[in-house]
Amino acid sequence: MVTILTVLRSSREFTPEQVYRLYEQTRPFPFLCISDVTLDVPHILMEHNWERWWGKIEAFKIFGPVLYMDLDTAIVGELTPLLDAAESHDFIMLKPFSRNRRGWASGLMAWNGNMGSLYERFAKSPSLYMNQCTTFNNWGDQGFISNHAPVKPDTWQNLLPGKVLSWKHDCKDGIPADASIICFHGRPRPWEIGL
Repeated sequence: MVTILTVLRSSREFTPEQVYRLYEQTRPFPFLCISDVTLDVPHILMEHNWERWWGKIEAFKIFGPVLYMDLDTAIVGELTPLLDAAESHDFIMLKPFSRNRRGWASGLMAWNGNMGSLYERFAKSPSLYMNQCTTFNNWGDQGFISNHAPVKPDTWQNLLPGKVLSWKHDCKDGIPADASIICFHGRPRPWEIGL
């Protein structure tokens, strides 16, 4: 069975409340959060103090099948197609919503099996990779993942057209009826608009 996974590196913007919101939206499916604070939902504590989004790399310690979601994700429809895809594909990432960006985006991922080599590689030299992944087309955790994934990912947009959308790019006239997940990148955050 697929585990829905998220990561909380707590800050003024990301708090346990956002974990609880996602937990409620994904029930009754198995759920796990990797967190730097104790939570009232299934969780394990982070091993490392990697700043900001770099904590997401600890997600790759979890053996699949996994459906990983950033905390600023909103569930607006049926999750079954995504869970089925997570079980039947080695690795799935987002095609960047910005047409100008290369590589893949990491706000919604899935893997079926062991992706621990990503975690192990990063853990050996975190400062090296943090310093390398600072340009537009090699940015942050998704730059690292795009460059070092052991398999080339499929993309949600190719596998499930219309199911995984961007709030900024795809929902200007409202949320399409067939959508399952809305990804928020930057402002607004889903909880700021009631999602």
